[in-house]
Amino acid sequence: MKNIFITLGFIAIGTSLNAQIDISLNPVSILFSNIDASAEFLIKEDIGVDATLSYDFDDFSASNVEYKLNGFGIRAIGKYYFNPDKGCDKWSIGPYMKYAYRSSETIDGSSNYTATNKRFAVGFYTGYKWVSRKNIIFELGFGLGRAFLNEWTSNDETLDLGDFPIFNLDGIGRLSIGYRFGGNK
Repeated sequence: MKNIFITLGFIAIGTSLNAQIDISLNPVSILFSNIDASAEFLIKEDIGVDATLSYDFDDFSASNVEYKLNGFGIRAIGKYYFNPDKGCDKWSIGPYMKYAYRSSETIDGSSNYTATNKRFAVGFYTGYKWVSRKNIIFELGFGLGRAFLNEWTSNDETLDLGDFPIFNLDGIGRLSIGYRFGGNK
């Protein structure tokens, strides 16, 4: 995890010469027991790289047993912007890659059950970003891809959901709000 922050730090320093960084949150993700925070760095006037860190949390019940789920995810999206006005705005397309790790365990003490999920996916993203005169940003986007790794491991066994074609699908969605630091004002 430390290496991820060091890498993001070097990206931030390297792109600070272009002086445009968009920081945003996806408030809709809270409805799905997840918190997403993103930073997009301007590479060229029409190319950006978006890095997202997410935290998953949830309590759920199955077969009258209470479980607690925790996890994290990282995602990178390369974006090509068509006809940007203010650098990295308007319509974009590009590839994405994400990795997620989640673990769940019983919280009622009635049994000692734990399970982990590892997921790695690659796909295609498209979205639209609006930038206000005061550098407030809004972004709406979605992506669809393929999970190359989707594995659940429990106390007893491992289940590879990649064996079932429908579980190989991966999707991402974004309705985010944030602020642009630097860039054309």
